[in-house]
Amino acid sequence: MIRQVIRHIGREKWLFLGSVLVLAFLLLLVDMFWIASLSLEAQYRQVMSTVAVETYLNDAVPEDNLPALERALKAIPDVASVAYVSKTDAAGILESDLGEGILDVLEENPLPRSFILRFNRPMTLASLDECAGRIKAMAGIDAVEFGRPWIEKMERLGRNLHQAMYLLGALIVFVVLLTLASTNRLSAKGKASDFFQLKLLGAGPSYLIIPFLAEGFLSGLLAALLSWGAIFYVAGNITIAAFALDFPSPAGVLIYMVAAGVIAMTGAYLGIRKYVVA
Repeated sequence: MIRQVIRHIGREKWLFLGSVLVLAFLLLLVDMFWIASLSLEAQYRQVMSTVAVETYLNDAVPEDNLPALERALKAIPDVASVAYVSKTDAAGILESDLGEGILDVLEENPLPRSFILRFNRPMTLASLDECAGRIKAMAGIDAVEFGRPWIEKMERLGRNLHQAMYLLGALIVFVVLLTLASTNRLSAKGKASDFFQLKLLGAGPSYLIIPFLAEGFLSGLLAALLSWGAIFYVAGNITIAAFALDFPSPAGVLIYMVAAGVIAMTGAYLGIRKYVVA
């Protein structure tokens, strides 16, 4: 059986090579979307691990109430630290950002007091909204700010990229099945008379079908290997300073390669079952 598989691939070597190259190009698109999705998710987690919630206090809140309010903020789940920012501190931060003397034209400091909350884990938009809701329910709170619009945009971008990857993956699976089914159907049709003679000599369906299945599996496996080889080669020789790439685990890549082989083998089976399965 192994010799039969080797002879079959040897007779169809150019067709086999063409299938591998076409599949490698298709799988390369999936690889790129997969890496982009993982990298964006890693960047999102990194950003969300540093996000802070700034709680602005009403001017009517007396200084004596600040310790109790600080304890209430620290009691919120996942809050790691609470830092108090006085009016003077807020003015110093503003002047460091916009230049000294920016508030000199005003009779008094209009900036509010605030507490800055930091967390002990990367937060999601839903958890930040929940935290902001709990803070707003406290007495003496004027506003809560954590940059919700741009966090929402990042989450939406991540969801859209995931959906695009799944749609692209489904489309490529369909194209692989269609391509290999058509290719193997033409190959099997040209060998219909040989199949008939082999059946007369006692060859069973497995003897006839296994070479095609093996060729399909190897073409998918080698195509996935080639596409990932190209990805890792380019990543090792080109550095993107502004964006760190995050790659899937070796186990994930291995499962992906085997899955590519199985999908290609399924396409081969769909193309030849009419001719070899009695």
